[in-house]
Amino acid sequence: MELSSIYTLSLFLFLSLFHNLSHCQQAYVNNKQNDCYNLYPTTQGYLCNGPQKSCKSFVAFRSNPPYDSPLTIAYLLGSEASNIAAINNISVSDNIPTGKLVIVPTSCSCSGDFYQHKIPYTISSVDNSVSKTYFTIANYTYQGLTTCQALMNQNVDSGRNLKVGSQLMIPMRCACPSTNQTVNGITSLLTYVVTWDDSVPSIGEIYGVSEQSILEANQLTPTSIIFPFTPLLVPLKSERVGIGIGFLFLVFLAYHYLKKRKYTIRKQKLFKQNGGLLLQERFSSYGRGEKAKIFTAEELQRATDNYNQNRFLGQGGYGTVYKGVLPDGRAVAVKRSKAIDKNRIEQFINEVVILSQINHRNVVNLLGCCLETEVPLLVYEFISNGTLSYHIHQKDHESSLSWEDRLRIASEVAGALAYMHSAASIPIYHRDIKSSNILLDDKYGAKVSDFGTSRSVSVDETHLTTTVQGTFGYLDPEYFQSSQFTEKSDVYSFGVVLVELLTGEKPISFARAEEEINLVEHFISSTKENRVFQILDLRVAREAGSEEILTVAKLATECLKFNGKRGLR
Repeated sequence: MELSSIYTLSLFLFLSLFHNLSHCQQAYVNNKQNDCYNLYPTTQGYLCNGPQKSCKSFVAFRSNPPYDSPLTIAYLLGSEASNIAAINNISVSDNIPTGKLVIVPTSCSCSGDFYQHKIPYTISSVDNSVSKTYFTIANYTYQGLTTCQALMNQNVDSGRNLKVGSQLMIPMRCACPSTNQTVNGITSLLTYVVTWDDSVPSIGEIYGVSEQSILEANQLTPTSIIFPFTPLLVPLKSERVGIGIGFLFLVFLAYHYLKKRKYTIRKQKLFKQNGGLLLQERFSSYGRGEKAKIFTAEELQRATDNYNQNRFLGQGGYGTVYKGVLPDGRAVAVKRSKAIDKNRIEQFINEVVILSQINHRNVVNLLGCCLETEVPLLVYEFISNGTLSYHIHQKDHESSLSWEDRLRIASEVAGALAYMHSAASIPIYHRDIKSSNILLDDKYGAKVSDFGTSRSVSVDETHLTTTVQGTFGYLDPEYFQSSQFTEKSDVYSFGVVLVELLTGEKPISFARAEEEINLVEHFISSTKENRVFQILDLRVAREAGSEEILTVAKLATECLKFNGKRGLR
């Protein structure tokens, strides 16, 4: 039977079971479930406003290991495996493919002002919410069928001491039909958690109910926006809903198969478009160091709260950066490319390949990437204290960096460069060393970042001949003239950073006097005229000893020497 015929038959069956509601039922949570530490009425559950104080209800749960059979799903959701198997036309021990919707019957009753299905739950080491927080238990383990706010309200533990073996009570969302719904023949409500690409019409199509009935059940209008990972109530009219849903489940499998196939084809196209084949080729050529995780688009959307502006960290030449939180609680920085073109894709792939070869504590750690989105994404460890540039160029107040901090940062960056040039498995030229590409952790430790323009070189190569790239003010004059980039070109850029650390000034500033616009030229002339102490940052002048200042100034001068007579010693 063709799919269109199946849909016609299923719709005919369900049109006899479901019809439009005339009054609304419950308020939509409207994405407030992610704000764990603010209490909203809608995050506690659905109001106990119906004539029935207890009833039979249903939830839609997506199979996800280890909860991927009627037995394990029944254990997690406090249901009966035999009932789950009967409704979904499978056996109690069948493994269900990951991501497939499973219809789960539950009991629902009033608990105070809210309907709830309460489930005792013990945190297990095999659980997906490895970070053991209320947020991850609500949104990952229970897939949005409860909220972190409801968990906090239900349990004595504040959530800060959760660990394997901790026992909790899970208040899962459910609802019984209201008086108006009962009058209109609605016998039960199904809780469905919205996912990406869902819409109210598409959800109605899955369950054979009208768009209007879902809108009214959730106090929505046709122009309302629904968000991924939020629950919607789907009103069901037949008492024999299990049979209907069981049949519809078979229809849905066919629908879901086609939808998933289309989605898979699209992801494969984006993978190629975003340089996936080039990445595989580079890895096969250079080898692969630390294994970088390939994140799904959904994982990073969850981690960044759908790239919420509250998570925005900054914007660079090649894209924007957002803060994210992984299910295990790790904070990450997600770098999102600005646009898709050949040059940017090559820079993106280059950064993945380069960073996979590096294992150094003063180089930012690449955790993985994502190639199945419209623009490619990189995922790094989150470095909490911003850039070195920010800390040394604060004009509204004195820099937060002590002289001791500056010396340590200089030493750590020098060590990272020496590692890349001489100790990495394949020598690497960074090609864009600058203070804004040096990140600082919570202890002001340095992390070299942004390897978009970096290049690997063979051991016997002494230079790269390339189109001149880099940042004005940090560019090696020899490289600018010859287009030949050497390790000494990185050393020159490091010398500029040293001068920034000493003076607190930017490399180029038209706000300064004409003879001081170029910081390097101004520094070199000042050292030749023994005026270096006159151009120091105030904190450096106050905290550093004369001998230390002269030593760092001499090192900076060595790094900035022309005609290749420079190096890190």
